Amino acid sequence: MAKQNIAVLIIAAGYSSRMGDFKPLLPLGKTSALERLIETYQAHGIGHIYVVVGHRKDELIEVLKDYKVHIVYNEDYDKGMFSSIQKGLHAMDERIEAFYMNPVDIPLIKAHTLALLYEAYEREKKGVIYPTFLGRKGHPPLIDMKYKKQILVSDGEGGLKKVLEAFCDDALYVKVYDQAVLMDMDTKEDYEALKVYEALSAPTKEECGAIMAFYGVEEHIIRHCEAVGKMVLVLLDEYHLAFDKNTLFAAALLHDIARKEKNHAEVGAQMLEKMGYKEVAKLIETHMDIDVDANAPLNANEILFLADKLVCEDEVCGFEKRFAKALQKCEGNAEAQCNIHKRLDALKAIIAKIQTLTSKDFPYG
Repeated sequence: MAKQNIAVLIIAAGYSSRMGDFKPLLPLGKTSALERLIETYQAHGIGHIYVVVGHRKDELIEVLKDYKVHIVYNEDYDKGMFSSIQKGLHAMDERIEAFYMNPVDIPLIKAHTLALLYEAYEREKKGVIYPTFLGRKGHPPLIDMKYKKQILVSDGEGGLKKVLEAFCDDALYVKVYDQAVLMDMDTKEDYEALKVYEALSAPTKEECGAIMAFYGVEEHIIRHCEAVGKMVLVLLDEYHLAFDKNTLFAAALLHDIARKEKNHAEVGAQMLEKMGYKEVAKLIETHMDIDVDANAPLNANEILFLADKLVCEDEVCGFEKRFAKALQKCEGNAEAQCNIHKRLDALKAIIAKIQTLTSKDFPYG
């Protein structure tokens, strides 16, 4: 089945009463919650985008005029979300074979999450695909149109959840590494949390764990990455270094995600860039080998490189012990030993920068 037969149903018709402000038009980054959702689904390659409006419909229609979407007006929006779902389903093109159901108050879903749901739907042929994050079911479900009739004839008691519960044997739960599948904005506190999350250029600590689990990274590698993450935080705090802590910490937690691959730093960087984390990818790319300009300011890539070289397995051991062990392991291999000496020279140059910048001794020799 081609993706052109997949749709999304965005519900933006309610009062937003608990929020105290109108959710669809609340700003998130450079755009509104509703526009952010539309752009995410467009990035995923969805052409059939249905937006159900109701409360303050004229304002939403004005915003949507520049987007290629189907606007569906639910005059009974005061009856709740399920009435908007039914209205949207009635309006859908007969060629649609499945649809994502996305309330506007869950606006930060990532395109790679939608791709995982779509791939699972194509592969497993199940009727309802749910995303799960760390064992918790989230939004949006991807629903086969074979359940259209059952949704339309329902009296709405218990909402869509109640309808779909009858088909639990035809459901599939897909692990994703996107915390946003659980993040709604029912309250002002929820909205503030979403704004903080949206501003991040890196996955959260929880998302990093989910990413490593998703790719089957072995436990001993995860423990090493966690130790490097702690070392990064120690360096930033001890030397009062003004780098993006969230991005550097995430890069540390994920730097060996592809350790079993040849050129694992490059492969890992490509993986993170594909997920949309370009800044994290740039850091991971140089964690094995780095060119250090002694005359240039200290940078975040150098901090990650340094932190990694101070950790043996999952313990801080200092660079002398780590490099002595590496040289011994490569005894007789001149090329490998040459590369190790280059890394050691780079590390010493980074330490010299830190000492010059902070006038502090470096105790991790």
